[in-house]
Amino acid sequence: MTSKKSFWPASAIAIVMVAGGCVSVLPEQPKPEAVYRLAEPEALAELRTHVVIHEPDAPRLFASRTITSQSPDGGLKVVAGVAWADRATRMFQVTMLDAFKGDGPGLAVDDVTGVSGEYELYWRVSEFSLEGTQGVCGLQLTLLDGRSRVPVAQTSVSARAQATSKGDLARARALSDAGRLCVEKAAGFIAERAVPAGTDADDSPAD
Repeated sequence: MTSKKSFWPASAIAIVMVAGGCVSVLPEQPKPEAVYRLAEPEALAELRTHVVIHEPDAPRLFASRTITSQSPDGGLKVVAGVAWADRATRMFQVTMLDAFKGDGPGLAVDDVTGVSGEYELYWRVSEFSLEGTQGVCGLQLTLLDGRSRVPVAQTSVSARAQATSKGDLARARALSDAGRLCVEKAAGFIAERAVPAGTDADDSPAD
């Protein structure tokens, strides 16, 4: 008497595994209690020529919608109850565009428009997280000649803002304020160094 072996096709095995509940489904991430944008600039700088503002680079944790908190040993963890309304790098770009007066001789231009400028800003968000009840922001800036692409000025700026309480909502607002303060400092640097051709960077803009 001969024995018969049963062979199951791979597709049939897959169906049995699904029916048996063998498919792993990741749990949904909890929705944040509140979402925030960077605070609007309060002190507006005046440009003397057009500057193209690119979206900044950033480490992955600082570039997304997540808000992170740094522990004393330097470790970073996501603050689950709050988030940014958009990716952080895009919010920095928009806030920088809003950090200049709209009626000056020069304008800040979003790079996605394709409009050229006498200067271009390439920058990086080097720090953007919470340290306890303080929001901490750091930016690295490189201003390029719009035609030659040669760097004409570089600097770093940083800022801190204190939360009004220990709650996550107040801490998120503090980080938003720190981002705004950083952008305002950066805008002041750009306004100082982005001068029309043939103009000394130390010359003050005309009243």
